[in-house]
Amino acid sequence: MEDAHSSMKELAELKLEYDILSRKVLYDVVEKVFDNKSEPLPNLKNRNYAILILGREKEMMPSTLARFLDLKKSSVTSIIDSLEKEGLVKRTADPIDRRKIWVSLTSSGYRYMNVLEGCMEKFINVMFEGLEQDEIDEMLQSMRSVVNLERKIADNVLNN
Repeated sequence: MEDAHSSMKELAELKLEYDILSRKVLYDVVEKVFDNKSEPLPNLKNRNYAILILGREKEMMPSTLARFLDLKKSSVTSIIDSLEKEGLVKRTADPIDRRKIWVSLTSSGYRYMNVLEGCMEKFINVMFEGLEQDEIDEMLQSMRSVVNLERKIADNVLNN
């Protein structure tokens, strides 16, 4: 029982450290990638995360998007309003329950998402500049394992 507790404690500590390091690296890399000012510094605010989330999930209710972004529903409503005004997202009434609204990307939203993903590729290239190929391969395999386990955890949480 003690081993299980210590494993969970270590997992919690590693998860927190990973989250902190990921954010630090992201912001440091953004500054490095865009240091020549020839391109605008991307907005790393919640609106871009909303676009990336909607691009992956295809559509969701605003309340679900709020949970994904860890924001209040009113804040997400403002983000959706702004994105809708720019033609990047659309709201659709649920055909079964007209009280429910679904949010999804428009074709312009998907084009914008592709721009964001291009920025992420630049970030990755800068992040891995000083690494050897075997280190990159190890990171890739580790990330695959983590993502697969996170998917399994998410499925377990949804089904329980």
